[in-house]
Amino acid sequence: MTFAENGRSMVEMLGVLAIIGVLTVGGLNIIGRSRNMHDIGQLVSEVSKLAMTVKNKACEYETDYGSYTMFLYKSEAYSDELEYENGKFIGPMDTEITITGDMSTFEITVSDLTEDACIQLASNNWGKKGTNGFLGTCIGTAECNPTSDAQIELNKASASCTNGATVKLKYKACYNQ
Repeated sequence: MTFAENGRSMVEMLGVLAIIGVLTVGGLNIIGRSRNMHDIGQLVSEVSKLAMTVKNKACEYETDYGSYTMFLYKSEAYSDELEYENGKFIGPMDTEITITGDMSTFEITVSDLTEDACIQLASNNWGKKGTNGFLGTCIGTAECNPTSDAQIELNKASASCTNGATVKLKYKACYNQ
């Protein structure tokens, strides 16, 4: 009696193992992408919370804090999901978040982004220009002078975003609705 007469051949068993391996790799890839999308969603949520907090507290801001980042830190007006470190917040995905500005405008700058996170932040619908104090979005480290009426278009964000990129959101400070 040979091995093949008792059940499966070695080739059949190797074929089953290969199929299981391919399915496992595919499953891990899907899990990894899902985790990445969750982290990006959490980052967008944290940036949105910061924008809302600064808009609500901007009229209380005094220049002796030096920055809105320090102001939020000192007043403990930031999420537990963020850590304050050396003048900046460390957010989801180890991004660096700073808030600068004065009584007229403020910018939320999110640095050290992955390409996907940059695209999501830059093309996210933060509102129309002028709505609730929103002035626009910029990609890069240069001065942020947004000219668009809304978020950056997905194809423009895709062309401008790279790993390590920076996205800036600009708002009118001390905005009375």
